Amino acid sequence: MKTKSILLFILSLTFGSISAQDVIINNTGDEIQAKVLEISSSEIKYKRYDNLDGPIITIAKSEVLLIKYENGTKDVFQNQAEESSSAATETSQQN
Repeated sequence: MKTKSILLFILSLTFGSISAQDVIINNTGDEIQAKVLEISSSEIKYKRYDNLDGPIITIAKSEVLLIKYENGTKDVFQNQAEESSSAATETSQQN
């Protein structure tokens, strides 16, 4: 009984660490397993989770739909082109 409990505990730690990464979902729905390093007004910088010692990769913020962080929180990004077109539509409707 004690052996089963210990084994279950070790397995839960193993599986917990496997899924402990950020996930970037781009506008086409593709998922990138990553560690997000920086988010600026126009870019997101990250490292691929399978190569954390590798280069920093930059992706345009407009190409990203959302980021799911390892702690469970999410950032949702609206496409900048959609924002400007909806603002233009609102302005023209008001006139």
